[in-house]
Amino acid sequence: MLANRNFALTLAVFSALAIIFFLYSIWIIIEQKRLSDLQRDFINNMTHEFKTPISSIKIASDFLANDPHIINDQRLSKYTQVIKDQNTRLNNQVEKVLNIARLEKDTIELKKEIFEVNFTLSETVSNESLKFKTGKILFTPLSEDIYILADKLHFINVVANLIDNAIKYSKDEPEVKLTITNLNTSILLNIMDKGIGIDAENQKKLFDKFFRVSTGDIHNVKGFGLGLYYVKNICDAHNWQIALSSKVNEGTTFIITIPKQINHA
Repeated sequence: MLANRNFALTLAVFSALAIIFFLYSIWIIIEQKRLSDLQRDFINNMTHEFKTPISSIKIASDFLANDPHIINDQRLSKYTQVIKDQNTRLNNQVEKVLNIARLEKDTIELKKEIFEVNFTLSETVSNESLKFKTGKILFTPLSEDIYILADKLHFINVVANLIDNAIKYSKDEPEVKLTITNLNTSILLNIMDKGIGIDAENQKKLFDKFFRVSTGDIHNVKGFGLGLYYVKNICDAHNWQIALSSKVNEGTTFIITIPKQINHA
C-alpha cells in the first residue's frame, strides 16, 4: 500500500510539473509573439513616419538642383547632388524595411498580371544602370517574346535587388550580366557577377534575415541584410525556384526558374 501511495504521489508530482512546464511554454510563446508583433508594428510605423520627410527632402533637393544659381556654382551643385543621392538611398532602405514588415505580417498581396519579360528586364537594367557611376549591367533580350504571370512590381524589385547585391560585392569595376534561357514550360533567369564570391558556409545562410556576407577587405558595403531575404520570400510566394552557384574570388550566379505563360492572348 505504501509503495502504491508513493508511486501515485510521484506520478502526481511529475504530472503537475509537466502541466506547469507546458503552461509556462505556452506563456513564453504568447509573450514572444506579442513582442514580435510589437516590434513589427514599431518598425512599420517608424518607417512610414520616415516617408514624409524623405518626400519633402526630395522636393526641396529637386528644386535646388534646378535653380540657376546652384547650377552655376560647382560647390553648391555638388552638395545638392549629395543630398539627392543620400535621400534616394535612405528611401530605398525604408522601402526594403517596409516590404519585410509586410512579408512578416503576411499582408503582401500579389497583383499578378501577364507581361513580357524581355521588355521589362530591359527597362529595369536601364533604370538600375543610372544608379551606378561605374560598372556595366549587360542584358541581351531574346529574339522571341516571353510572357510570364507575376506581380510585375515585385518581379522588378527582385531583379533590382540581385543587381544591387552583385554591384555591392564586386571588386574594381563591377560587371553584371543578365541572361534568359527559354525552356519548354519555363524560363531560367540568370544574374551573374564577377565579384568576391560566396563560400559554401555562407551560402547556407544567404537568404536569412539580416545576414550579410563577410566582405573581407571591401568596406563600402551598406545595407540591412534584407535584400536577399525579400528576394527569397517573393520567389516562394510565386512558387519560383531560386538557386545560386558561386566560387570565391570568381563570382556568383543566381538562377530563378519561372513558369512561362503560354496562352497570353
